[in-house]
Amino acid sequence: MKNDIVSERMINACLDIFDGSKKDVTVIPPEGSMLRPLVDSGLEMVECYRADAANFTKDGDLVTAFAAINYAHAWIGCFQKLGLFGGESEEELFLQLPESDDEGKKITDEKMAKYLDITTRARKKIRIASPVRSFDRRLALTFLDTSESYFKRAVDYRNDGDFVRAFAAVNYSHAWLDGGARIGLFDVDGDDVLFTLYE
Repeated sequence: MKNDIVSERMINACLDIFDGSKKDVTVIPPEGSMLRPLVDSGLEMVECYRADAANFTKDGDLVTAFAAINYAHAWIGCFQKLGLFGGESEEELFLQLPESDDEGKKITDEKMAKYLDITTRARKKIRIASPVRSFDRRLALTFLDTSESYFKRAVDYRNDGDFVRAFAAVNYSHAWLDGGARIGLFDVDGDDVLFTLYE
């Protein structure tokens, strides 16, 4: 049976879990430190995608709201992995979902294919920006490996007919690429369509 319905119950559970995670996030670098603008940029992205999720929910676009809240949660994970956000690392939202109540919005084959394509194009676009023998290169490889792992999970979930978890996982995958581009680990040729660049 195909799992392709995003219900209000799921969105509300994701928002609640996310809000609990976000409440526990602490900012590590102090005000005035060199890393603080980077941290503030990460917080800005988390807040932006959380607001998007709320707005899409109000508009009845539960599928895009689901994408946005998973994207926001992945940003927290990126910055926790860097050690810029403190707090307990939470399990991915798509692994904490309640069962669907079969009333909601469907993740269509076209929507699933579109998000996989966008992330595939982003994966092809990135180039590691750091020199081979640098610490940043190791960070970039970690971000890339994490993104690839989520992308593989998205494809596996989709092939198993679990479009809900596939859709969430592909958003996690893209968020790790996006986070890496925003902080300068990846060179993306100034592409501000596939990526959310800092300036």
